[in-house]
Amino acid sequence: MTSRWRAYLLGILGIAALTFPFLWLQLVPDFNRDTIGVAWAPLHGLQFFIDLSPVFAIAFLIWLGVQLNRRMGWSTALAANPTWQSAARRWTHYWAWGTMPIVLSCVFFFSASSLSLFTTVGIYMLLALGLNITVGMTGLLVLGYAGFYGFGAYFFALAQQNLPYFPWWMAAPLAFFLGGGAGYLLGLPCLRLRGDYLAIVTLGFAEAFRELMRNLSNDDTDSSTRSPFLQELAHIFDTGGDKGIILSDHSTFGRMAGLTGGQVSYVITALVLFLAVFLVQRLYHSPVGRAWMAIRENEVAAAAVGVPVVQMKLLAFSLSAAIAAVAGVLYGAKDGFVSPDICAFQQSIMVLAMVILGGLGNSYGALLGAALLYLVPEYLKLMPSIIGGNPVLSAIVPGFVRDSLQHLSDYRLLLFGGVMVLMMLYRPQGLLGSRRRKTEMLHK
Repeated sequence: MTSRWRAYLLGILGIAALTFPFLWLQLVPDFNRDTIGVAWAPLHGLQFFIDLSPVFAIAFLIWLGVQLNRRMGWSTALAANPTWQSAARRWTHYWAWGTMPIVLSCVFFFSASSLSLFTTVGIYMLLALGLNITVGMTGLLVLGYAGFYGFGAYFFALAQQNLPYFPWWMAAPLAFFLGGGAGYLLGLPCLRLRGDYLAIVTLGFAEAFRELMRNLSNDDTDSSTRSPFLQELAHIFDTGGDKGIILSDHSTFGRMAGLTGGQVSYVITALVLFLAVFLVQRLYHSPVGRAWMAIRENEVAAAAVGVPVVQMKLLAFSLSAAIAAVAGVLYGAKDGFVSPDICAFQQSIMVLAMVILGGLGNSYGALLGAALLYLVPEYLKLMPSIIGGNPVLSAIVPGFVRDSLQHLSDYRLLLFGGVMVLMMLYRPQGLLGSRRRKTEMLHK
């Protein structure tokens, strides 16, 4: 028993030692002596754990459910049920035809704020689906995926800035091919790179693109010292720097067929997402998908049996970048504004966390991970107002729970890190990952 719990006890002690100065101590400035002292602050540490009390309660319920499932064998009995097996097969083959009408019909029941929220979730699902091609299916670690996302958004913004009446429905197909070309060009120098080196190159691409968009501005330059050609070139590629670009009204989602702009953006994003999932799934179950998985498992062995490694890697880079570019166009058409923050490193890490949480190599897992990592923090922010606006909930829910829910969004990065650590320990293949992927990760 001691050896079993020793690792957990050491981990808890290590976390306590690292967090002790931040939770239980505070700096006390002395302005008379111009010094700073350290004081014991137990209330600050207790408040931190009170704020996280809903998280501990949810974690306990999940642990209790897992233990009961092990004792009762619910999952095994459900998997052996013929009715469940038949339903699972039907869902696998016909899920799109059943869910598409339901998802599209929701446009008439949601409020404007809910439609905007779910449209953003759909865009993140597109990003997670595209990144899953390179990271999950092909095994190529990409840390600068937000660069392709920003490429599509800035292509749309700059095009509508210089071409009158350039709508989103023209920009999306062009962004697909141009984004695929950008992914192809980035993949060329990365063919011989693996692991950390590939991640550094892709990260450098995203950061270089973001800095380029920040500096391509006419505001801080003297146009009188430049030639007419350079003036015209600077006018065409004027990104506005840190202020970004505001898109014209005729380029964004507007009223169509009796629907409002928010409803149109939701419907278009849902249709594009269904199309992308259909395309990726067809490729995954084709010889192309099997070639990607062979490269992921062993690149040398794949090349030895005749898999065209170079072409398959370039195809994965191109298709992944093309999907991200289309997502960038949808983002610009939805918000009507594009800025360099869209290419921030945090965006790339967020999308990568969505793919890992849902399950590497599983398209549906990437969609689930995107929905969870985006919707849960957003609904945590809205939960206090929902409880306060409902008299019944206000009477039932204790006050300290409402106060802790207000602070949970401040700890979202801490919670993401904790969830990722637990996933790597207990379910490395992800929420919807396959057993094959778990076996690969455990035996590397």
